[in-house]
Amino acid sequence: MWVGLLPSEIEERLRPLGVPGYRALQVFRWVHRHGARDFEAMTNLPRALRETLAAAAPIGIPAVAARSEPGADGSLKILFRFPEGTETETVRIAGADGLTACVSSQAGCRYGCAYCATPLGGFERSLRAGEIAGQVLGLGETVRRVVYMGMGEPLANYAEVVKSVRLLVHPHGLALPARRITISTVGLVPLIRRLAEEGLGVRLAISLASAIDETRARLLPIARTYDLDSLFAAAARFSETSGSRVTFEYVLLGGVNDGEEDARALIRRLSPLRCKLNLIPYNPVDDLPFGAPAEHAIDRFLARLAPHLTVTVRRSAGRTIDAACGQLRLRARAASPGEPKR
Repeated sequence: MWVGLLPSEIEERLRPLGVPGYRALQVFRWVHRHGARDFEAMTNLPRALRETLAAAAPIGIPAVAARSEPGADGSLKILFRFPEGTETETVRIAGADGLTACVSSQAGCRYGCAYCATPLGGFERSLRAGEIAGQVLGLGETVRRVVYMGMGEPLANYAEVVKSVRLLVHPHGLALPARRITISTVGLVPLIRRLAEEGLGVRLAISLASAIDETRARLLPIARTYDLDSLFAAAARFSETSGSRVTFEYVLLGGVNDGEEDARALIRRLSPLRCKLNLIPYNPVDDLPFGAPAEHAIDRFLARLAPHLTVTVRRSAGRTIDAACGQLRLRARAASPGEPKR
């Protein structure tokens, strides 16, 4: 698919055809700046070349298979279908300063976080770079921010995720500033360290769930492999090399990780780090036994942390359409383009 190729790679494909190198940038601009879905739109390319490119491979911007009704906050959940039939969910989040695309890096997830809906739908495969960047292009709107917080574990698909970032920030494409891109992870420590040395300029968000090793290991299976000491050391290295604060995402589960002991552990472990903490009241998921704390308990927990940490409560967009943090899950195949997904 042409959508997954950087200009240098397009040039390599065109060279055996005797096509001048500057044509590669033209093709890239048409796909990534203008969102062209067919080669007939590329009017500054010779017709013979357009026909050759079309015969070689599809452009590959995914089709919208279904979309939800708008949520109470204006968010939309979109089901994208890729050419060979794989589907994944993307969330379009409307904010006062523009649109954010919450993209998926995998179709499904195999990491089994206890409070997340995505693993309940199983795991199909990792997405290619063009399929990830294609979700942003497939929205057909100007996007100001991209967060890799949809389906899947981005760092488990490291090479394709990094390449997709390079597609999104390329100056001849969407030219998104890297600082407006956030990659999330459940805590794959070796890959956080690798990302720290990548020089992408993106921001990093880490799902924490608890600052107590035993509690975190019950909620996030990956914590049985990488303990908090190794996680925080990797986070500190990322902050050092990137110059930006790491964000720790802390899903608040009533009666599980919202007590005084949990607050003390957060203060003790996070205070030495250059970071910020997002408290995310749990978003309900059918078939999972968790609930969010009561509002007064959230306020009490926040008040306990605020004198010591940079902390906010983040209300996830898309909650009313099962599109909020931890709610993405492929329940059924969509029937037709544009039809609301139930």
